[in-house]
Amino acid sequence: MRNLLAFTAAVVLTVAGLGWYLGWYRVHSAPASDGHHKVNIDINTDKITNDIERAEKKILDHANEHLQSAKEKADKRTDAPASDSTNLVPPR
Repeated sequence: MRNLLAFTAAVVLTVAGLGWYLGWYRVHSAPASDGHHKVNIDINTDKITNDIERAEKKILDHANEHLQSAKEKADKRTDAPASDSTNLVPPR
């Protein structure tokens, strides 16, 4: 249970830090009346959506490149002439 809680905290902190770094949100603090502080959080949903779509596209392109190269290697193996297995006697 403790490991699950630690993992969840790590994920939340990573997403929060990454979101701040990428400009997904901004936190503003300003003085208000009677010595209070006013905190505003601006969330840029358009940027979040664009960044996620761009990341998905990069991941899919990268996966397709690896899939294509693996397919080409498999095609080369099947197109290569098979060795002559009729001569089973080793040379002297």
